[in-house]
Amino acid sequence: MTVLLTPFLLMLAFCVGYAIRRGSICAVAATQSLIVERRSRRFRAFGVAAAGAGAVIIPLHWLFPASATLSAGYPVTLQVLLAGAAFGLGARINRACALGTLAHLTGGNLVYGLTIVGMVAGATAIASVGIASESDAVLRISPLEIPTVGAVSIWGVLVVVLIVALYRRAPRWLRNLRDPAPSRMGPYRAMLVVGVCGGLLYALAGSWTYMSVLSHRAERLVDPTLNFDGLPVVMCAMTVAIGGLMAAWRYSDFDLRFPPLMASARCLVGGAIMGASAAVIPGGNGTMLIHGLPSLAPHAIAAYAAMTLTLCLSFLIWREA
Repeated sequence: MTVLLTPFLLMLAFCVGYAIRRGSICAVAATQSLIVERRSRRFRAFGVAAAGAGAVIIPLHWLFPASATLSAGYPVTLQVLLAGAAFGLGARINRACALGTLAHLTGGNLVYGLTIVGMVAGATAIASVGIASESDAVLRISPLEIPTVGAVSIWGVLVVVLIVALYRRAPRWLRNLRDPAPSRMGPYRAMLVVGVCGGLLYALAGSWTYMSVLSHRAERLVDPTLNFDGLPVVMCAMTVAIGGLMAAWRYSDFDLRFPPLMASARCLVGGAIMGASAAVIPGGNGTMLIHGLPSLAPHAIAAYAAMTLTLCLSFLIWREA
């Protein structure tokens, strides 16, 4: 089944990478816009991504439970909350979240390659001490697993949120389909693509993000007996990056920049904190946003809230300084 779906999955992955680069998607930049510039548009667009993912993957799971999966959840513990806050701190130090790191890197900013190195180092360190595996025994299925009245009502709310957010914008997007001039997608359009396509990828292929793949590779360095990611998952992670590179090339938006010393240290430290935190939660902000939140996974909701609060507080302090 997965083999037959592979071309479709790769198309979805390409669209995700393309939208991340063209929309310059980043939770750090969105929070800075909200707190410092007092503009909420980019921040609200993340809600569009979560709603778009949920509106698609929830009924898909109900129709094909064996093929499309929702995110399982872990209990909300102090460890999860601290890891979410640490992820926000790491993203702030790095000046980009996991999605923003990909957007910068595919645009030619090589300093964010050191963020990737830091992520692998952080995830390896956590795997070495065994912290990430402590919650495996208490895995819980999603409360939306079965289409009960409550689950259908929650799905309906997501659909309504999506309609309210997009009903004025969608007609304009359709009118502008033939105009390729703008080099950027608006945040709502980019996040809708990331939410719907990324959510489908999670439901059909599993943890496809580069951060998840790197985290699993780091765990296998410590314990080679762990399961190997399937080839479609690895291919999807690579295709996301290719989509970002193609977007940068298509709109002459690729500017090769080599890493200065201070920025290199900053990205290495920030990446290590994010990689370690994502191994504990588990999942980076992309995983939480478009798979954990729409599935009502309690650990994802708590960790994402802690990350967002940390980012907001950091910019409040910076604004008042």
